[in-house]
Amino acid sequence: QNAALRRGVLVMRHGERVDQVFGKSWLQQCLTADGKYYRTDLNFPSSLPRRKDSMKQFECDPPLSCCGIFQSRLIGEALLDQEVTVSSVYSSPALRCLQTAQHVLQGLKLNQKVKIRVEPGLFEWTKWEASRAIPNFLTVAELVEASYDIDTSYRGNFPLSSLVPSESYEDYGKRDGAAAPLPPLFAFPGVPGVILIVGHGSSLASLTRALTGLPSRDSGDFAQMVRKIPSLGMCFCEELKDENKWQMVNPPVKTLTHGANAAFNWRNTIMED
Repeated sequence: QNAALRRGVLVMRHGERVDQVFGKSWLQQCLTADGKYYRTDLNFPSSLPRRKDSMKQFECDPPLSCCGIFQSRLIGEALLDQEVTVSSVYSSPALRCLQTAQHVLQGLKLNQKVKIRVEPGLFEWTKWEASRAIPNFLTVAELVEASYDIDTSYRGNFPLSSLVPSESYEDYGKRDGAAAPLPPLFAFPGVPGVILIVGHGSSLASLTRALTGLPSRDSGDFAQMVRKIPSLGMCFCEELKDENKWQMVNPPVKTLTHGANAAFNWRNTIMED
């Protein structure tokens, strides 16, 4: 089936996050004595969005690295090459997910044409939050000010205020299922298009298994599986129109594989005796 005519759901994990490369103390490496951000490595983002609360909040809601931005745009360009028609985009409120969605849309040349719908219910299982608290996400107004293509009229299926720290696995499954933005696809059966959902590693299993009629994994198996999902890992569910059901098939683009690149100190490496 032609990718342009596919009706499906593409679920994607976010790109490389900055703390994945530089550790949890990444922000301390980038702040001056008076609290201003500066770049200490080319893989740090060139700037951070302005926010009304403390810069420290980025520690719990980290951005993409520059490589993560490149990865996301590359995926968008690959989707464009395959003529994939993305009709709508939903994202977790985590900054790394919103940035991934933004740069995928840029690669698709759909920025300003398709707006990102921020869906709080797509946030990852809160039990995995190291701070044991819900991050203070950037507001829609702050995202718009930072030139993100946000659908300001969208009201999420799961309110941000309902996210609770350290939720049970059962509660996470119910929340993620309730937040799944699938009704637009079912409401217009004659309209082709792909819903892009940018979330976390956990999203790939919790959303696609439910859509294809598979039971949930137990929490131990679920955690083991999520650890194996890399940055920009993708699952694609395609409609079987005649059978009124969905199946998981190969994503419309290839996987993205690359190696690590360690920091290089020429003085210690070349000059030492």
